Amino acid sequence: MVADVGRLLVAAGAPERVAPQVVTALGADAAELLAGDPWALLGVPGFGPEQADLYARGALAGAWAAEDPRRVRAIVMWLLRRAARQGDTAIEADAVRTALARFEVGDPDTALRAILAEGRVMAFAAAGPAGGADEYTEGGGDHPDGDPDGGDFDDDFDDEFMEPDELAAAGGVLLALDDYALAEEAIAEAVVRLLSTVEPWPEIGDGKLDRALNTTGVVLYAAGPGEEPPAAVLAAAASARAAGLRVALVAPTTDGRSRLGEGALGLRELAALERGPDGTLELDLLVVTDATLLDVTAAAAIFEAVPDGARLLLAGDAAGLESTGPGRVFTDLAATGMLRALVAPVVPQGPLEGLADGIRDGRLPPIQDPDRRVVLVPAQTGEEAAHRCAQLVADSIPRAIGIAAADVLVVAPLATGPAGATALNVALKARLNPGPGIDVGDRVVRVAPDGGTGVVQGVVREALPDGRVVVSFGSDAPEALRPEALRHGWALTARQSLGVRRPGAVVVLPAEGAEAYTRALMYTLVTRGERHVSIVHAAGPALAAAVAAEPTRHRVTHLQQALREAAG
Repeated sequence: MVADVGRLLVAAGAPERVAPQVVTALGADAAELLAGDPWALLGVPGFGPEQADLYARGALAGAWAAEDPRRVRAIVMWLLRRAARQGDTAIEADAVRTALARFEVGDPDTALRAILAEGRVMAFAAAGPAGGADEYTEGGGDHPDGDPDGGDFDDDFDDEFMEPDELAAAGGVLLALDDYALAEEAIAEAVVRLLSTVEPWPEIGDGKLDRALNTTGVVLYAAGPGEEPPAAVLAAAASARAAGLRVALVAPTTDGRSRLGEGALGLRELAALERGPDGTLELDLLVVTDATLLDVTAAAAIFEAVPDGARLLLAGDAAGLESTGPGRVFTDLAATGMLRALVAPVVPQGPLEGLADGIRDGRLPPIQDPDRRVVLVPAQTGEEAAHRCAQLVADSIPRAIGIAAADVLVVAPLATGPAGATALNVALKARLNPGPGIDVGDRVVRVAPDGGTGVVQGVVREALPDGRVVVSFGSDAPEALRPEALRHGWALTARQSLGVRRPGAVVVLPAEGAEAYTRALMYTLVTRGERHVSIVHAAGPALAAAVAAEPTRHRVTHLQQALREAAG
C-alpha cells in the first residue's frame, strides 16, 4: 500500500516520504483513490489546496483544470472539514464562494449546485440572532407542541434543506457536511419527540431538579465552578433509582466516568448496550455529565438512544472550553429557551470557587488565601515557569499541601514553547522519574479510544520482553501497548484536560502564546484542581486582559434553528 502510494507521489514530483501519512489518512485504497482523483490528497491532514494542486498538476500534466469537478468538490470538503476542526458544524456559503474564487473557480454557484446535488453537502437558510442567547433560566420557555404520538418529523426537515437550484437566489445560506447537518437534525427531532411523549412518573423527590424530571422529557443543568459531577444531579439519579426507575449515568471522558462511581458508562459502553426493536435503550432516565464536551455526532447518538416517555438530563458547565469536536449542543439547546434549564444553587464559596466564579464573570479577583488552596507563583520567563512547575509538583505541593505528586495535574494553554505541555513533560520526567524513554513509573497518555473524548491518562506498571509496556488506565484493565502509542502525560494542554480533574493542579501561564488566551481557556485551567491550584504566572498583563475580554467568536451551528423549525 505505502509503496504504491509512494510511486504515485514520485511520478507526480511529490516527496515519497509522505506516503505513510497518506495511507494513514486515506486508508488501504489510498493508491486507487489518488489515481482516480489527485485532489483526494486534501483529505490528508496538513495538506492544503496549494499542495494538492501541485501534485495534481504533476499527475495530470496538461489535463489539469481549475474547474475540474473533483478539484472543486475536494476544496469545498476541505473548507468544511477545516471549519469543523474549529468547532463549526456549518459555514456561510458566501465564505465558500469567496474561497473558490480565490482558487480560480470561475463560477462558484454552478460548482456549489453540482456539489449539493451529490448529497454530501447540505444547504439551508441561516437564521438571524434568536432570543434567549446563552442564558440559563429556571423553567425555560414553552415546550414545543410536537406530534402527540411522537410521529416522524422528516417531512419538516426535508422542507428545511435547500434544493441545489435555490442556492444562487438565496441570501444568508449555510453549508454543512451531511454528517453534521443530519446529526443536528436528529438532535432536534429527538428533543421534540421526548418533549411530546412525556408520561407521568412516580414522585422521586421534592427538589427543583426532581420536579423538573417529573414533568418534562429533557432537562439541562448548569453546574457550578468545578462541580463535576454536580451533587444535585447525582441525588436526582439516586432518587429515581430508589423509586424503581431504570437509570443510566454516562460521562464522555474516562476521568469523568470514574467520578460517577460503579456502573457508570462511557460513550463506548453506552453504544454497546442492548437496544429495543426501535433502536432505543430500555431505560427511564439517562443522565449525562460534562455534557458541554459532547460534539454534535456524539450528542445525536445519545438523543436517539432515549426511548419515548423517558427523560434525558444533561449537566455541564458552559463557561469553559467547548467540545473538541464540532458543535455547541448544550449551549445551543439552552439558548433556544424551549427546554427546562436549571442553575446550580449559590453556595458559600472558597478561594478556588471564588477565583473560577470571578473569571466566569470577566474579572480576575485578587488571590489572598491563607489556607493556600490557591497559590500564585510569579515567573519571569517560560524556562523559569517550567522550573517552578517541576519544583511545585515534586516538592512544594506534597510537602506544604499534603497532595502527592501522583495526584497533581499540570496544565498549560498550549503544547509548544518553553513552558508548553511538551517542555513541561520533559522537565517533570527528569524530576520525577528520570530515564531514557517510556519507563516503568511514568505517567503517560494516549488518545481516547473510538467513541471517547479527550485523552486517557495512565501509569506504566511493567516493561515486557517484546518491547511493549503494561499501562493501567484508571479502573480499566491494564493494557500492553507499544511505547510509540503513548507519550508522557504529567502535563496536558487545556483542551486535553477537558473532563479531567485531580486533587491538585498546577496551571502554567507563559507569555509565549498569550495572544490566544481567552476567558473560557482560563476558566478551564483553574477548575482542574479539586482541593488546590498553583498558578505559575509569567504572562504579565495578558492574563487579566484575556479574562476581561468578551468572546469575539462563537461557533457557527444550525441546531437552534433546526429545533425551532422542528417544533413548528
